[in-house]
Amino acid sequence: MEEYGQKVFIGAVADKYLGKYGESSALLKDHSWVKDQAKAEKVAAALLDWGRDSNATVFTHWFQPLGANGVRHGQTGQVHNYMFTFGSDGKPAFKFKAAELLRGETDGSSYPNGGLRGTPLSILVVVHAHDVLAATHTAGAYTVLDPTSPIFILDDTIYAPTYIELVLSLSKTYIRCRIFISYH
Repeated sequence: MEEYGQKVFIGAVADKYLGKYGESSALLKDHSWVKDQAKAEKVAAALLDWGRDSNATVFTHWFQPLGANGVRHGQTGQVHNYMFTFGSDGKPAFKFKAAELLRGETDGSSYPNGGLRGTPLSILVVVHAHDVLAATHTAGAYTVLDPTSPIFILDDTIYAPTYIELVLSLSKTYIRCRIFISYH
């Protein structure tokens, strides 16, 4: 029973590790901590300490991808990153920062095109009665920490529940259309 609850970063567990940085688990109940860089750095440092004490060397943003065409319903997405690198002496140097905690990549955003994918959405802009310009979108997705769900450890991995942030990017054609319309 001593191990019960030790793998979830809430309550007494969070108090123990956040206390080293002058905080308590009450910080996690006010979800605005994710918007305060100093507080987010303290949480990241506490998570690193907790992970090391629990033999966790990997961190992942854990998310539920949207199912497409019946694919992946009920499955989860994860991108695992080590919380250390090896120094020139061959020893691990542990590092985990707020930036890594708060936002991550989905499995597609590490592709050479940044994970951007064409979307079926197009915009038609009528400039004059005879001129029609088309613009397309590209989209990429990133994971963003969900501060309403507790972070937990399973095996050697810290799991941070996240949600997907979709980023749409308009093509240069559309941007040029806006400029063209604004001047004519």
